[in-house]
Amino acid sequence: MKKYVIIVICIISLAVGFFAGRETVQYVGKTEYVKEAPVSGTVSGIEPVSEEKPVNPDLPTRRDTVYIDSVVYVSETVDTAAIIADYELKRQYLVSLFDDRRGKLEISLNTQYNKLSDISYTFVPVRTVQYMEVRKMWQPFFAASYSTVGLFGVGGGLFYNNIGIEYQRQFSIGSNLSNSHLLGLKWKF
Repeated sequence: MKKYVIIVICIISLAVGFFAGRETVQYVGKTEYVKEAPVSGTVSGIEPVSEEKPVNPDLPTRRDTVYIDSVVYVSETVDTAAIIADYELKRQYLVSLFDDRRGKLEISLNTQYNKLSDISYTFVPVRTVQYMEVRKMWQPFFAASYSTVGLFGVGGGLFYNNIGIEYQRQFSIGSNLSNSHLLGLKWKF
């Protein structure tokens, strides 16, 4: 009978110790966003899928004024030089499609001779890292002290998060001071 009581007491002690130990820690979830190596490339030789001619094109015009006798004639002619200059002009467009927790995607478009010449892209992926941080809520500590007035102290205490309470028993060493007790409050910063 005595043997069973000892086994039951041991099991209860282990269970109490296990649950008491779990109460001394606090789990805090944290999330970090880590930028990865950028991925980039260029796509060229792009052919159009469809082409459409506008019904009323907006062409650059040049205003010509002609004076014949006392009559003023104003005519607008298509500016062929402006059309050729616009045709030869190389344009570059830079568009940022998104910049958030997924990453950053930028696209660069180049056009010349009224065609899309190439598309360049740069993607910087962002990796989400989630982890649990374990913080001790209850932390016991041991303390020893010596005072120049001839007191030696031994004690300990307990921290809860950053605030602690301490008890010390102080003994007199070779002086006529009596033994005493010390109760202290501590703060970790």
